[in-house]
Amino acid sequence: MQINKETKEKILAQPFFKGRIVSGSMVPVINIGEEITVEVKSRKLKRFDIIVFWRDEILICHYLWNINRFIEPILLQTRNIRGGKDYPIKEEDYIGKVLSHKLSFFRKLKIILTQ
Repeated sequence: MQINKETKEKILAQPFFKGRIVSGSMVPVINIGEEITVEVKSRKLKRFDIIVFWRDEILICHYLWNINRFIEPILLQTRNIRGGKDYPIKEEDYIGKVLSHKLSFFRKLKIILTQ
């Protein structure tokens, strides 16, 4: 979903927001056209949480692979469902955690075993 900086700031001012998925990077966990509910700036993050982040005026929804807390700024590493790696995300570009969808135990196991 393409958004400008003003829209990003409006989203960040709310505790939750709803959005619609427009790409297939998380299929079959989240399908194109599905609505997601996001907790803005949730601090309770762990591996495999599905998160939304902002890059080049686009909101992207992928799962969290790693949090590097040992450097400043803190960096989040995400992946899409097919295992594609993203560039690290600065904490300031993290929007929130998806509450409406989660990776199943079996999906997590499959991801781990194919690493």
